[in-house]
Amino acid sequence: MKDNVMRQPTRQTGFTLIELLVSIVIISILTAIVVPSLGQARRLARKSVCAVNLRATQLALSLYLEENDGNFFPYQLPQADGVLWYWGFEQTGGGTGEGDRPIDESQARLAPYVCQPGKTTNCPSLTRDYPFLKPKFATAGYGFAINRMMLAGGNPSRRLGDITQPSATVAWADSVQINIWQAPASATNPLLEEWYYLDNRLGLPATFHFRHLYSCNAAFADGAVCPLASVWLDVRCDGLVGRPEAAVPPSEVTPLLKLDK
Repeated sequence: MKDNVMRQPTRQTGFTLIELLVSIVIISILTAIVVPSLGQARRLARKSVCAVNLRATQLALSLYLEENDGNFFPYQLPQADGVLWYWGFEQTGGGTGEGDRPIDESQARLAPYVCQPGKTTNCPSLTRDYPFLKPKFATAGYGFAINRMMLAGGNPSRRLGDITQPSATVAWADSVQINIWQAPASATNPLLEEWYYLDNRLGLPATFHFRHLYSCNAAFADGAVCPLASVWLDVRCDGLVGRPEAAVPPSEVTPLLKLDK
């Protein structure tokens, strides 16, 4: 018997050119929306980790002071075979150049009071591949700097009891300095390098680093961590090195860094 049923033509499945173009446009729009958001999320995550590390660094300082009768440590202590910086020991005769100098972070002043010396005292945003960065040592140092007034050896030497308003006194903050005098840096090729104490006097380079979405993480003497805004930024390098308050004459100390307010 003949099959009188008319066969319907089968329909080809797939995208037409118009559908494909529309899909590409939609994907492009979504990518343009999502990718910046992911970048923003990563930056915020690094800022949060930095704040946690700053808080741990301030806690380590508090423990150190408790065991040392409230006396702050010196910036450096020369020894027969090298220099004990507060962030680690550098042995003389290493035979390496700037950026490859060995540093023993296990001998840092706060090493006994932190979980991972050289890591929990670091900001995750300031890695060795940070733009314009000229490394100082073979490994990253602190990425944070201490309030200059909290270093022993001043005249008079400061102690924990000199801090009259802990909640208004910065202890640590994100920090770098701009180097123009040490190769490969030069006046025409300014580079960033880690720095280790905070100052805000006229005639000295700015060392606060506003690397977290134009803010600078700071740990206060009472353990709180807050972002600081800038009042001035240096236009060189990444444009994020600056000051959180107006600079003062060499004989003065700005409010954020002053211990005896």
